[in-house]
Amino acid sequence: MRILVIYDTVSGNTERIAQRIAEGLGASGHQVSCRRQSVSGEEDFMGVPLWVIGSPTHWGRVPFRFNTLLRNALKDAGSDHAFLAFDTRYEKVHSGAADRVHQLMVREGLRPLMSPQPFIVEGNQLRQGEEEKAVELGRTIASLL
Repeated sequence: MRILVIYDTVSGNTERIAQRIAEGLGASGHQVSCRRQSVSGEEDFMGVPLWVIGSPTHWGRVPFRFNTLLRNALKDAGSDHAFLAFDTRYEKVHSGAADRVHQLMVREGLRPLMSPQPFIVEGNQLRQGEEEKAVELGRTIASLL
């Protein structure tokens, strides 16, 4: 199956999580494209049945440019897709970017594979074990397909 792992990143934490999720997915033989939002366009979403969408959390929200890309992709690609949303956030943040992405995708008719997945940042670094958790998430997603 073709899978798009698309992410935005500020300090590199969300990028590392995205790469580890893609690693877990790819180990199952799926065709995985892992792309940064800033070098992606709506065409990257076309014909891809599963979108794994990752964003850092900024004030509980998705960064504006990434949100715009997602909304444009939904217009062009339609709603016949499954998705999973993940984010990086501080532990005390109860609602993050993944929750917002999840709500948007469900509202637009996409099918969620599972609930939003948070990855915890401490200081400016990923909490120990989060990258391993991301590889396992990729494997779990693959097992659901």
